[in-house]
Amino acid sequence: MRYVSEVDLKEQFWKMYSKGKTNIIAYQFESKARTGGVDLITVEKVENKDKGGFHIEICSFEFKLDDLEKVYAQAYANTPFCHKSFIVVPANKQKAIKDNYADYYKKYSSIGCIAVEHPEDNGGRYKIFHYAHARSDDQVQVNQEVLKLCCKVL
Repeated sequence: MRYVSEVDLKEQFWKMYSKGKTNIIAYQFESKARTGGVDLITVEKVENKDKGGFHIEICSFEFKLDDLEKVYAQAYANTPFCHKSFIVVPANKQKAIKDNYADYYKKYSSIGCIAVEHPEDNGGRYKIFHYAHARSDDQVQVNQEVLKLCCKVL
């Protein structure tokens, strides 16, 4: 089965991504953090690798059914104010991305890729098939809209 709209893709992803997670401190759909908007921004509490405390990561998500060039451009446009930026696509686009966009992984390591199954297929689960490497805090620019999101909760 295939997704008919980006809204359906977004809703299914969020249903599965947010399910049971306690580390999502804040989130906003259709954020005005950049011109044209960001489909989804999350502020997440992440345990440090050394298990000694935690840090905050700002993640962006862009959803697309077809226009892969555009979704990469949007994800890249989010990188100045995010630690990680993800593209989220239907599962049937995973092979096309792996075959045609492998160079992007090397060039833009803070951009990750997520495939979402249709709810009729495999329960609508998602899979991160290319992990994003978090940018360091000194690489992330302050963004007024993201600050407003953080201040609502923190």
